[in-house]
Amino acid sequence: MSHFRTRKIRQKPTLQPLKKIKNSLSSSSNIITRMNKKQWSYIIGSFLILMASVIVIRVTTAAYNAIQNFDTKDVVFALGTDLKQDEYGYTNMVLLGDGGHERDGADLIDTIMVASMDFNNRSVSLLSFPRDYYLRYIDNKDLADRKINELYRDFRKTLGDNEAYETYQEVLGDLVNLEIHYYARVDFNAFVEVVDSLGGVTIDVKKAIYDPYYPNETDDGYTVFEMGEGTQEMNGETALKFVRSRKTTSDFDRAARQQQALMAIKDKALSGNVLTNPKTIKKLYESIKNNINTNLTLREMIAMGSFAKNFDRDHLVMKVLHDDPGNDGGFLHTPERKYYNGQFVLVPDGNNLDYIHRYADLIFHHREALMNPIQLEILNATREPGIARNAAGYLKRFGFKTVNLDNLFDDSGERKYVEKSFIQYNHWEVEADGNVAAKHQSTIEALDKFIKGEPIPSSEPVDEGDVDISIVLGADYQIF
Repeated sequence: MSHFRTRKIRQKPTLQPLKKIKNSLSSSSNIITRMNKKQWSYIIGSFLILMASVIVIRVTTAAYNAIQNFDTKDVVFALGTDLKQDEYGYTNMVLLGDGGHERDGADLIDTIMVASMDFNNRSVSLLSFPRDYYLRYIDNKDLADRKINELYRDFRKTLGDNEAYETYQEVLGDLVNLEIHYYARVDFNAFVEVVDSLGGVTIDVKKAIYDPYYPNETDDGYTVFEMGEGTQEMNGETALKFVRSRKTTSDFDRAARQQQALMAIKDKALSGNVLTNPKTIKKLYESIKNNINTNLTLREMIAMGSFAKNFDRDHLVMKVLHDDPGNDGGFLHTPERKYYNGQFVLVPDGNNLDYIHRYADLIFHHREALMNPIQLEILNATREPGIARNAAGYLKRFGFKTVNLDNLFDDSGERKYVEKSFIQYNHWEVEADGNVAAKHQSTIEALDKFIKGEPIPSSEPVDEGDVDISIVLGADYQIF
């Protein structure tokens, strides 16, 4: 394929619209910034609480049990036990979150998220469902025809608390086509009490914060949260505001603050003065026990804590389903309220779960392709105009990054047409056995789910920083 030019595209006046498309797509907005502050504060807050909690459990449970009733079994008990895994070796669970205080709708779940943990590669994939997602296309029709955040409220009296939480395992397993092993429901009281039980945490605030839109205690208004730059001692309430605030800073800043807080909790929990203080250990144990509902056994939580302690933060994939078809995860829409008793609800595009299943498959089974999205270009080698733009928009919804759109030209600068589509990877090396090894193999495999084309290497490997993969659309490409 050396006669194909994919790096230096011949510029023609007639291709100015394509340049505009390229510039528009290369500056695509991050869907995280579209989430309102309450949605993302619950999503990230709940995951942070769970991770922080299991870290603390890992270092406190064995010590607390030893204080109460020491015997040799405690040594084995503290080592934890193997967690359940699916056929891919992943441990999958549902994370549920709420504010943890009495209010109207206190039995409604604010955060609904599927987490999949790969212990071998220390990676986590997260997919969040909006609480207004309406359940229709699930196997158990007794659980259908309601908003997803109403499951616990509607079934806790007839099934009991634990069984009501377990309905989320069944429902979300259907929605993402995944075997769900565990659930964990957490509230913000856990985070606050853990930090307070540790005597507070010390965090270096990188940038001053002024947020006049921080949710108040009843979530019906706002309060002002501000904090200066520099080293700060924080109690539980202050630390919670530090990790939840987002309105006046970016989501990237907030993610960094959450990582800081998590590491501060871990460091404080592992410090010698905590582990040698029986009263502190007991307070930590009780705080976590009283604020988390889960079907994880204590030994499984200890194993989870070991994973949290060694988790590689560069291997985190966070996605959310929403109703903007022009952005990553936009596979929902809002139907007319008259069909849903006047309620605002979100339902899947296509009136089935096909999009969601494909999206979930990418997130959970091809996660490496999304950890650090590479740069794609799409070249139209058909006689149908707009094919490259169509394909780029389609791939963007699934989280791929397209930086260039154009037609395919031959070496003389003339339009080139091909019958069969192919995927040209531009970063590769020849192994000792003579085989060509693609650098971005995980992305190539993921793209095969969407673009049916033979993967081939470029004539020569190109430098880093250039386009990583060129997708050439031939006459066999099926318009989505």
